[in-house]
Amino acid sequence: MNDELNKADENLSKAISICRQINMVDHEADILLELAKLRHAQNDGGESYRLARETLVIAERSGYVLQGADVNLWLAELAMKGYKLQGTSYASDKEAAMVHAREALRLANCDGEGYRYQVAYEEAERMLERMKGEL
Repeated sequence: MNDELNKADENLSKAISICRQINMVDHEADILLELAKLRHAQNDGGESYRLARETLVIAERSGYVLQGADVNLWLAELAMKGYKLQGTSYASDKEAAMVHAREALRLANCDGEGYRYQVAYEEAERMLERMKGEL
């Protein structure tokens, strides 16, 4: 984004529109996740959360475990920052963060050691370790 939020917004909005026009579901989740992160950078936490949930639904329906790991990490990050995750049954943001981080870890380990999504796996491990330290 390089602090060019308006340009990033324009490019991501155009990308998601084209993606939907030509039915490229395999790229839609990645674009939506980046759009969710952009909304957060624009101080629109509610829209960031909504887009992340939409991304999660797409990843789950499509079976894209790597995208699922990424979006669960983002949802855990939002929860750790204190965003109340609307429409959920979590007792607290911390509980929501733990659930999403654990799910990210599970999804990142999709094919076992040596064949896992290592970046997301390590990030989820760090996030869980940091949360344990805060207990």
